[in-house]
Amino acid sequence: MAITPMAKVMIVCHRTQVSDLLAALQAEGICQILNADEAAISKDTPELAAFRDRPKDLEELVVRLERSISFVKENSPPEKGASVFAPRKVVEVRRYNEIVADPQARQALDKAEQTQLALEKTRSEIDHLQSVLDMLKPWATFETPVEDLGKLRTGVSWAGLVPGQHFDAFQQQLTDVGAALQKVNTAGTREAVVVVALRENLEQIQKLLRSYEFEIVSFEPMTGTIASLIREHEQKLVAARGQLDENRKAAAALSATMLKLQVLYDHYRNLLEREQKRDRIPATEQAMILEGWCKKQDYPKLEKLVVRFDAASLSQIQPAEGEDVPVEIYNSPMISPFETVTRLYGMPVPSSVDPTMFLAPFFAIFFGLCLADAGYGLIMTAVLVWVVRKMQGNKGAMVMLLMCGVTTTIAGVLTGSWFSDAIQSLLPPGSGVLKTLDSARQSVMWFDPMTQPMTFFILSLGLGYFQIQFGLFIAFFHNLVTRKDVKAAIYDQLTWIVMLNSLLGLGLSKGGLLPSALAGICGILAIVAGIFILLFSGRDLPWAGRIGMGVFNLFSTVFYGGDILSYVRLMALGMVGSGFGMAINVLVKLVMDVPYVGWLLGALMFVGGHLFNIALSVLGAFVHSLRLQFVEFFPKFFQGGGRLFTPLRNDYRYISIE
Repeated sequence: MAITPMAKVMIVCHRTQVSDLLAALQAEGICQILNADEAAISKDTPELAAFRDRPKDLEELVVRLERSISFVKENSPPEKGASVFAPRKVVEVRRYNEIVADPQARQALDKAEQTQLALEKTRSEIDHLQSVLDMLKPWATFETPVEDLGKLRTGVSWAGLVPGQHFDAFQQQLTDVGAALQKVNTAGTREAVVVVALRENLEQIQKLLRSYEFEIVSFEPMTGTIASLIREHEQKLVAARGQLDENRKAAAALSATMLKLQVLYDHYRNLLEREQKRDRIPATEQAMILEGWCKKQDYPKLEKLVVRFDAASLSQIQPAEGEDVPVEIYNSPMISPFETVTRLYGMPVPSSVDPTMFLAPFFAIFFGLCLADAGYGLIMTAVLVWVVRKMQGNKGAMVMLLMCGVTTTIAGVLTGSWFSDAIQSLLPPGSGVLKTLDSARQSVMWFDPMTQPMTFFILSLGLGYFQIQFGLFIAFFHNLVTRKDVKAAIYDQLTWIVMLNSLLGLGLSKGGLLPSALAGICGILAIVAGIFILLFSGRDLPWAGRIGMGVFNLFSTVFYGGDILSYVRLMALGMVGSGFGMAINVLVKLVMDVPYVGWLLGALMFVGGHLFNIALSVLGAFVHSLRLQFVEFFPKFFQGGGRLFTPLRNDYRYISIE
């Protein structure tokens, strides 16, 4: 309903108590503390400085805990009762404090790290043994002990691989220079060979080997025949794989320590944030100065908190001129779910208004019209009720979509759409069920968009015109009542309200929808409003600039027309979704004529097709309803870009404390 009023505060605390004070502030979560480069006192008193000592031990501990949690998760069986909507474990305060205070809890981290190291070492050993075996297998028929290859007195030998397509030429050239070659085996596209040459031909042979892409294979430091080496390494590989299984079992057993690791991670991560904040606030040799913000309604609570520390004092101070005040918004439970839209756009500046209350009904109605199907709305509502009940944390976005599911159902009832035209097209003609359901559908139906598109068109334009006018009225009353800027209210909003309504009245009078006598009155009002826009919309500029700005703003009447036409997307999306649903129903009817299995194929196509249409339509409805707020509605009265209020508070990733 409004932007929360903020109070600028300053807490001065002796160094001996600042850690406990920060812990209390973090637990309460009501005060945003500024860093030294943000605090006004640092600018007024340059000799104050923050002691930017990185808590490296804590940082390392948090990283170790996060790494160990990931390791345990990878090697543990799926948790019973775990849910994507409720990923955090619920822990009682007593249990949380027991784990944090237990000196043995850190042993779970050490055990996890030791198991991870052993597992990685075993995997590395298996990879090494496998690579050695892959290297040895092409030489399995080579009976000479590998250490003998390097014991020739007058000669030199090489074991290696040569491309198969070059083998014959390679062998011929070796023979020509007096070297010998023995083919051992074929390894894929290459041949495993042993080359022997006299030492006096060493340089010439080496050049020849390089020219034929000869890949030397080294058996050092191995000894014995290839067959014995293969057996030895296979035995080692079997033992290593057995050890790997043992390590995996040990890793899986660590799942019993997962809660301890997660509690420790969340605890030390919050402690790390607190320590990082402590090292970034301005300080003297004896005292630390916590400058920041809290909500005015929370100031008494902050006083009670600080008074518990005998070496700390709290005072409320005036913000510096032009200081960036953080912003938080609050709304009633029915409206607060729509804060999701506001936060996606950006927080309002302190001098603006919270748009949530104003956009909420429009967003819900627009979303409903974009889907406009009672069947789809009922499915959305049922699914989202279940999700909200199961979900942890902030449920605002899901509750907002749940409300939009209700408006989708209502819009579908009013337009007679139940899974598009499923009632009319899929039920047997002339049956009593069809007559009953169709009669009930028509009794509550307002209009059929597929046969009366102009009604939908006019409804969309009417809603657009109303929302734009509503935005102008919000800005008018905000300038007039809140900001006390009468000139802005009259020249920037009232003139446009009069201008647009006069042009609308003039058009309706000329079209015969209003008495023709009103045409003259509306024309005069439009001219008067136009003159005010021409002369006063750029009132802070010199006269030449004022007139130029006035002409441009008068031309902006066209832009207002474009904004209103943008709302035709409500009709377009609603009719496209309905048309796609009709196409699905036609296909279902065709498939149902298949003998024996037609009913099954039809049911599958009906469910799959309409679920796909729901997903597509929900995405389109959300995006385009969002766009109408951001592009057409907000610019009329809302100024974003405010800095979000971010108090120091405990944040839990893995657990939820009761």
